[in-house]
Amino acid sequence: MGIALLRMLPNRPLLSCFAYAFAFAISSPIGVGIGIIIDATTQGKVADWIFAISMGFATGIFIYVSINHLLSKGYKPQRPVAADTPIGRWLAVVLGVGVIAVVMIWDT
Repeated sequence: MGIALLRMLPNRPLLSCFAYAFAFAISSPIGVGIGIIIDATTQGKVADWIFAISMGFATGIFIYVSINHLLSKGYKPQRPVAADTPIGRWLAVVLGVGVIAVVMIWDT
């Protein structure tokens, strides 16, 4: 994400780049801390609902990033790959979502 930002706006000041990188880097530990606090303070159905909603958000964000930022722009393989087609990419996303869904069903 940071490299994409630098490519979009290459003349950005260095201090601004550091500020964006710091905000991006600190967001994960803050999210983990919030999750630990919520897990330690909730029980029963409330905890189940919070877990379900947060997993829905997380999964939605992963799907959004994979489709809009990774698959749509794509990468440049060193040699042609037969599966590197729009339908192949779509099937890879569906397969990934299916695998995670099965794992989450077995987890509960």
